Amino acid sequence: MSNSILFVDDNPVNRQLLRSILSQEYSRLYEASEGSQCLDILQSHTIDLLLLDLNMPGISGFELLTEIPNLDLDSPPTIIVVSADKDPAIISKALKGGAADYVTTPYHRDELIARVKTHLALRSREIHLEQLVIRRTKELTNASYRLEQAQKQLIHADKMASLGQLAAGVAHEINNPVGYIHSNLMTLSDYLQDFQEYLKASKETGKACNDENFKKRAQEVYEKFDIDYLRDDVGQIINDSLNGTNQIKQIVTDLKGYSHPEQQEWLHHNIHDLLESSLNIVANQLKYKVEVQKRYQRDLPRVYCIGSQISQILINLLVNAEQAIDDHGQITITTSLSRQSLNNNQASVDICITDDGSGIEETIANRIFDPFFTTKPVGTGTGLGLSICYNIASGHGGLITMQSQPGRGSQFTVSLPVEHEQSQESNDLGFHD
Repeated sequence: MSNSILFVDDNPVNRQLLRSILSQEYSRLYEASEGSQCLDILQSHTIDLLLLDLNMPGISGFELLTEIPNLDLDSPPTIIVVSADKDPAIISKALKGGAADYVTTPYHRDELIARVKTHLALRSREIHLEQLVIRRTKELTNASYRLEQAQKQLIHADKMASLGQLAAGVAHEINNPVGYIHSNLMTLSDYLQDFQEYLKASKETGKACNDENFKKRAQEVYEKFDIDYLRDDVGQIINDSLNGTNQIKQIVTDLKGYSHPEQQEWLHHNIHDLLESSLNIVANQLKYKVEVQKRYQRDLPRVYCIGSQISQILINLLVNAEQAIDDHGQITITTSLSRQSLNNNQASVDICITDDGSGIEETIANRIFDPFFTTKPVGTGTGLGLSICYNIASGHGGLITMQSQPGRGSQFTVSLPVEHEQSQESNDLGFHD
């Protein structure tokens, strides 16, 4: 497509001269004799280059330099001022006002053509680069979106892998209360039958006995069915069953909050609540092998975070601590408020999970947060757990550190800022190098 040029000058002789020179090289030429006409043409046609006189009646060239950037144009034209005024101050003012070049009259034909060609070539190159930037930006945006989706899938896959490993334990934790609720319901069914027989016997006693024998016979029936015991035990059975249903409800709530892939809302969370929820999920895996000691600092401030992601960190660390213990051991969970953990000296909540297990060898300690690195047998670990945990903490403006002594155990510390400004970076969970 050929370039389009507009020249604006109130002098018809100058316009004729420009038309004569430019028409030898370019076919799409427009001309205007004053400023308002120039603005109309710019808004109705795509103009690549504008040759502009400064001294015109009505709207001057300087005023046009000010107004043209405010027009709603897809691609504003490159502007070359063509003027007889050779005052350096005027030339400087025009160039500062937005002109790309300044040509004084009388001008040589070859010089004018050369400058026009140069600026049109620069404009073409600039438009080409802009299009490349737009296309590349779109490609990067699409790639970033695909990466974000892949990262979300990895996080969710890691959650599901953890739940898969814990599935038997979770089922056992639910099965226990379901079992005794079922047993309680069977007992209540028997008690209901006894109550019905008692009511029937009481009714028959009232009909068959005279007044002096009624009370004696009623007491015998009451004692036969042991109504005092039934009454007390029914209340206890109902309380136990309600406790069981609450346990099931809590486990299901914790699992739902942990595993839901779309739960990405930033809220102020109580870290102790997240810890208790995580402990509920891994309870069966821990209780036969590990004694859990809790050293919670009172009145910790709430932490601004994505709760399900922080729970994912805690569950991973708790499961890893349990797996590091061979027979029977202890996990200690300590929480505290600190200002030394993070580099910016802001208030942070520290969560320390310490085990007395096998520890980590110094030769691999600096690799534990690398993606796909694992010390577990093939098929039992993806090597993504700690890497994902590290990046979740980083995305929250926090960090995870580790201290370990082979044969004596390990301590992982999660430090999270109390207040963290949510940004795109906060959701960037790219792998740690």
